[in-house]
Amino acid sequence: MYLLQDQLSRGIASLHLSQCGIKDRGRYRCLVNSTLGQQESFVIMKVEGYMNREIQCLSKDIFPAPRVQWSTLPPKDNLRPITHMGPNTEGLYSFQSTLRMFENTLTYICTVNSTYGSQSWRSSLQEKGLIGEAGKELSIPCIAPQNLQNFSLTWTFTRTNDPTVILSYDSRTRRISNLWEGRAGLKPDQVLTGDGSLLLHNPESREQTGTYTCTFTGLQSRHMVQTQVNIRSRSHHFQMLVIVVVVAVVVAAVITALLLYRKLRGKCSLLAVK
Repeated sequence: MYLLQDQLSRGIASLHLSQCGIKDRGRYRCLVNSTLGQQESFVIMKVEGYMNREIQCLSKDIFPAPRVQWSTLPPKDNLRPITHMGPNTEGLYSFQSTLRMFENTLTYICTVNSTYGSQSWRSSLQEKGLIGEAGKELSIPCIAPQNLQNFSLTWTFTRTNDPTVILSYDSRTRRISNLWEGRAGLKPDQVLTGDGSLLLHNPESREQTGTYTCTFTGLQSRHMVQTQVNIRSRSHHFQMLVIVVVVAVVVAAVITALLLYRKLRGKCSLLAVK
């Protein structure tokens, strides 16, 4: 939940709700204080329809038929995934496993084990939300799973539909390919230890607001972190500062006027007694 900062300068105080659900329905109060006074309005929000967010885990050409398991961090019971599996004409198995997603604080893990237990594949997804300020450096966290070695790291940015590669890193060669040179980067000394957090240098509110995806890929493992980033414009903070200063000046003027009034009233009372 956040304000659309780019519209505040035009006098539009719209509130954005991400992935709204039944719990978000109700009566919303909007209170705006400015040099023109105070304005208040109410909005009744109703939620209709069926919302069901899902995550999928799939693979093909496996023999013999594997075992698919879902888990979360922190652990959550009664996940109840739906898994479809079957062989093709060559006897190789394919599967597609679907799990209903819960709150964004969970990390979803899909583990695929071979029938004989000799091999295991693991894929995980974590979703986050982050708010930054235009012109200030912002760190978007992304930590690799424990004991991940010989990995590659890729960061992408999605503003509309098509993701754009920001940078990539290979732990074996320690080579960084940065397509956002000057705008974003990694800390080379930290990425070796599995900290692939992305640093946005001097981000701009409109151009760099969107979804940032970090993907760690290792031997038979993959970990993905998707972070919805909203960069607030500096004009909003400047406007709030101006409003605070104006209110402070008005309050000071009122207090001064009251003190002068009481002083003059006291003098008038003394004159009347004499």
